[in-house]
Amino acid sequence: MKRNIISVNIFLLIFLLCSPMQAQNLVGPWKGELKVPTGKLTIIFHIKHENNRFSGTMDVPEQGGKGIPIHSVQYQNPFLTIELPNLGIKYVGNVLDDDHIEGTFQQGGASLSLNLKKSLEVVLDQPKPQEPQAPFPYISTNVTFQNGDITLSGTLTRPKEHKKYPAVILISGSGPQDRNQEILGHKPFLLLADQLTRSGFAVLRFDDRGTAKSTGNFASATTYDFADDVVEAFHFLEKRTDIDTQKIGLLGHSEGGIIAAVAHEKVPQIGFMILMASPGVNGKDLMLLQKKVIEEKSLLPAPIVAQNQKMFGEAYDMILRKEQPIYDRLKEYFKHQLNAQVSDQQIHTIVQSISTPWFLEFIRLDPSTYFQNVKCPVLALNGSRDVQVVASQNLPAIEAALNKAGNKDVTILELEGLNHLFQECSTGLPTEYGQIEQTLSPLLLDEIKKWIAFKTEQ
Repeated sequence: MKRNIISVNIFLLIFLLCSPMQAQNLVGPWKGELKVPTGKLTIIFHIKHENNRFSGTMDVPEQGGKGIPIHSVQYQNPFLTIELPNLGIKYVGNVLDDDHIEGTFQQGGASLSLNLKKSLEVVLDQPKPQEPQAPFPYISTNVTFQNGDITLSGTLTRPKEHKKYPAVILISGSGPQDRNQEILGHKPFLLLADQLTRSGFAVLRFDDRGTAKSTGNFASATTYDFADDVVEAFHFLEKRTDIDTQKIGLLGHSEGGIIAAVAHEKVPQIGFMILMASPGVNGKDLMLLQKKVIEEKSLLPAPIVAQNQKMFGEAYDMILRKEQPIYDRLKEYFKHQLNAQVSDQQIHTIVQSISTPWFLEFIRLDPSTYFQNVKCPVLALNGSRDVQVVASQNLPAIEAALNKAGNKDVTILELEGLNHLFQECSTGLPTEYGQIEQTLSPLLLDEIKKWIAFKTEQ
């Protein structure tokens, strides 16, 4: 979700204010080798600095990952902190000089040594096997639409014949996502748009606000802001002569499923809804189970898993109680809990990541409040090996909420062997995402195409 949560939800800008000298020293490609049980992984951070702000990307060449957007960078001399929370990644390094950083790479409960050195850029452009390649047998048009003073840029695809088409709006999950929801070399929304357009649908996918070619400020936005963007996407399609306005639906991945339900309140005329690994429970319960499952699968000792559940559960309760000032209260709490185990900088990093506007709203958000009002046809899918939005926790919650709405047109599917990104996998852990060549399981694609064709033909 859009930072700490999922998907891979995922998807990312990085910000930091510092002196020009510090900025110049940090700019450039930083390369290191991560020792993992299966061998070595090359990690490359590309850091840029413009308008007194940092931005950057990460490459993992062995996994086919190139240009993965970084969510946040912080520098408090001598520590550099880089975060990609939708992948569960955090790097904390000690900047020794202009060419060397020593630090630790954290993901999925594991903490590994990663020393970085200024290096030449590694370029990796090999597309994944399922990535659609031009020329396409349909019309693809770059479009823009407005939400107030924010310009949202995207791509609209439709079959070539001149008539009105049922349409699908794709809604991304966690983290700043481009229109293809690109992650670790995969472009799942490009593949979904291609498959659905070939099946006779118009598909609109767009860059999140403040991401790629869309304007606006992603860092200050919440789930409700992203829902407003989707509402404007719906109105944009309503005005087109090549769209069947009675058959405009929403497809949301991860947090995108909640966004779809929130948007539905403002445009109840939505024709149908597809939920891919959507949360169905409140943010606190979702995040705690996600943390527990990932830590257990990463073989963390049981006492540490239990300690983390208690510690973060109490921190989330402070957010629910709206204690103020929340940053100071959380910092004081974690400092007391962690004692001398971590540095002040590391505590700052933890607290900052869970006190952003988005995270505060997400912890307090209960998706059932919105699913209880959804009466259009709904297809809800989850992978059985999803560790970020656990199927056994969330699918029943979504079904129960839709039942309260009196919705009789609900299809719930748990797809065997698939992870949060709907790839066929072994463990479901985020560390696998980039190692898998498959972008989306054919099982998922077939289920979506069959269901949506049937519902729009009725």
